[in-house]
Amino acid sequence: MAHNLKTIQSDAEFRKETAATQFAAVHFWAPWCEPCKHMDIVFEELAKEHPVTQFLRVEAEELSDISEEYGVTAVPFFAILKDGKVVDQVEGADAASLTQKVSKHFGAGASVRGSIAPPASSRMASNGTASTSAATNGTAGKNTSHKALETRLDKLVHSAPVMLFMKGSPAEPRCGFSAKVVEALQQAGVDFKHFDILSDDAVRQGLKGFTQWPTYPQLLVNGELLGGCDIVMEMQQDGSLKTAVQEALGSDQDDKSALQQRLKQLLDSSPVMLFMKGNPDAPRCGFSQKVVSALRSIKVPFNSFDILTDEEVRQGLKEYSQWPTYPQLYVKGELLGGCDVILEMQQDGELKQSIEEALGESEPQGVEQRIHKLLKDNPVMLFMKGTPEEPRCGFSQRVVAALKATQEPFNTFDILTDEDVRQGLKKMFEWPTFPQLYVSGELVGGCDIITEMASSGDLQETIEEMKNRML
Repeated sequence: MAHNLKTIQSDAEFRKETAATQFAAVHFWAPWCEPCKHMDIVFEELAKEHPVTQFLRVEAEELSDISEEYGVTAVPFFAILKDGKVVDQVEGADAASLTQKVSKHFGAGASVRGSIAPPASSRMASNGTASTSAATNGTAGKNTSHKALETRLDKLVHSAPVMLFMKGSPAEPRCGFSAKVVEALQQAGVDFKHFDILSDDAVRQGLKGFTQWPTYPQLLVNGELLGGCDIVMEMQQDGSLKTAVQEALGSDQDDKSALQQRLKQLLDSSPVMLFMKGNPDAPRCGFSQKVVSALRSIKVPFNSFDILTDEEVRQGLKEYSQWPTYPQLYVKGELLGGCDVILEMQQDGELKQSIEEALGESEPQGVEQRIHKLLKDNPVMLFMKGTPEEPRCGFSQRVVAALKATQEPFNTFDILTDEDVRQGLKKMFEWPTFPQLYVSGELVGGCDIITEMASSGDLQETIEEMKNRML
């Protein structure tokens, strides 16, 4: 654990720690919250990168007075303090935003991450000096080992035009920063290879000196460092990531750009486009045949492309979509899924609706209509923060526990995923807080009312009465 990372045990300890330092970052967390566990890893990494700043962990419900004072309504929640006052905050498991704001306010600790990578000539000169010094001190063996590692690193960074050195893999990132950079590259349509630095500590430590960059992930283009998480995320936000990579790659990307342009033209050639083996009348594999049958059963018009006739398209589309198998179904140029996804949608009766929604053909609903439909379709409905399996606040967790104890079936809606529904409920039913429990379309109450009814044994009886009233 970083020496400047501390778990607060009392109000008095919190006051003491924040009074003793000008700057501090505070993570309000809860032991039952899974996203908090992930963000704890990010928080500790940031503490290591900013050793002169205090990083404090506060269990939100145990130290409720502090939580209330800082306006904590859901976890994870992060507050950036200067002289004990909040100057910035992050609500939710947003690693990129937290990293950006920590670097913004505690810049001195992250000065290396905000710098431009030194030129290769400067880097090699520095490494050369180190080797000469080692030889002078009689450590020829270490010098040879160092050169061998540097040769290996040079091969690694040039093993692909775009190389991401990360924790884990794109399919299973092992830290929030790596996950964010992978997502940014995929969204920008940048082809890249990766190396898991957790699998080789010599590479992990050696690359830091090789690139003069102390943290991971690191994105390198043509063997030169483009940046770490902060820089990549900033480029993504201002729309310059793909352009920056292409400029760093130079003309060797022309062929790939031409292929991507061709793929885009194919994807745009029909609103619903199926890339398959064979054609709809003569499929060349069972999976393609099943997807064709599914589309025909819902009477959705579509065009197709036989990937067996063009190997360049076949391989290029795998990288373009980050989807390794065929068939692949696209709606308005966006991947809907492969065989398993399409057949599952068909079985659930959702395939036609999903395609129509992606095409923009389904009628948009007003927020009040949506809320009324949610209440009509779900006799016992809980609007909460998070889900029953992963509540995002203690109040929601308590109401879920109370409902489970009644053994009455109920459905839920995570209001953190839809701001329109969140604000619409407050306005329609004049109830300002969450969670909110509805039975047969009527508001029963919030956390205090539900827990009180559960304690008195009236909750189950009330739910049954309200359900029977609508029969």
